[in-house]
Amino acid sequence: MRILSHYFVARFLGLFSTVLVVAVLLLATIELVLNLDDASSFGRNDSQLQARDASTALLDTLRYLGVRLTSYYLADILPIASFVSVFVVFALSGRAMELIATAAGGIRPARIVLPVLATALILSLAAGLLHETLILRAEQIFMDEGRRGRDRGFDFSRDAFWYRMGRTITKVTRADPQTRTLHGVEIFERDEQGLVRRVIRTPEVLIDHDGVWRIQQASIWHFDPADIESQPVLEEGVTLTLDLDTLKGDRLLGADPALLPLPDLARYLKESAPHTSSARRRLENRYHERRANPWLVLLFAWMAIPFALRIDERGHYVRPAIAAVATLGLYFLIESAGRTLTLQELIPAGL
Repeated sequence: MRILSHYFVARFLGLFSTVLVVAVLLLATIELVLNLDDASSFGRNDSQLQARDASTALLDTLRYLGVRLTSYYLADILPIASFVSVFVVFALSGRAMELIATAAGGIRPARIVLPVLATALILSLAAGLLHETLILRAEQIFMDEGRRGRDRGFDFSRDAFWYRMGRTITKVTRADPQTRTLHGVEIFERDEQGLVRRVIRTPEVLIDHDGVWRIQQASIWHFDPADIESQPVLEEGVTLTLDLDTLKGDRLLGADPALLPLPDLARYLKESAPHTSSARRRLENRYHERRANPWLVLLFAWMAIPFALRIDERGHYVRPAIAAVATLGLYFLIESAGRTLTLQELIPAGL
């Protein structure tokens, strides 16, 4: 019995490793096709690009792929690899009549399934460790290197920098991360057609830890996009409190609490002001997402078993495979909808 359990566990681990390697190679190829320029210039400015040779460019590309795949894809690859591996292991066993043979020998299916799920549990624990070490570090490196690279992020040594996010364009003359203050700020708000409807100018913006922008002395020009010949309406000395997390204030300051280690992020959420801003909702969403993601390796393995066990010696894969893929799609659809509803304050974070 122990040998039989080892047999299924070994097949599961072998397929898990194979699927993981194939997925990484496929995604690396896609990244090279779509982002070759970014990969070869990762983390370097214009002067550094001119002074490097071919071997350095290759190392930069490999480093980009390592950081990009780890930070952006690895968290999603692990549970999907678990799902595919469990499905294939038991589907092949069903087609080869191995499951029927074990049942005929008086061995209950649970004696085969549970060791595989126990292995998936161990992989979930390992995934949790990866999330808080390797993946988190890769996210920090990708943000830092991208900020220093050419045409990415901001150069705080310049007289001013511009940042575009959605319909809003922000110009900042100088940033002070220590005091969380932006100096010489202009905010251009546009409508759906891209026409400017409001311009806010202020000598200083204080960004709270919850993402709220506090402006004490602002000059505001209001424009009528429908009548381009009309004169703008000017307000001066205006005090504003804006929830502008869409402008990524912490990115402008060079810091993002979402990249804190999980205990520090929990402490940050507990000690920060209890505002219900979009920034806080985003951080709460990220906190619960990081707590839940490692367990998806076990959850997806468990989800794959009912579909795989429907395959018998006739080898009819199509219907169970379609049902399995549809279930995965439904899961990710619900997850995406939940994230959106959380950010809109329609459901609580973590639900």
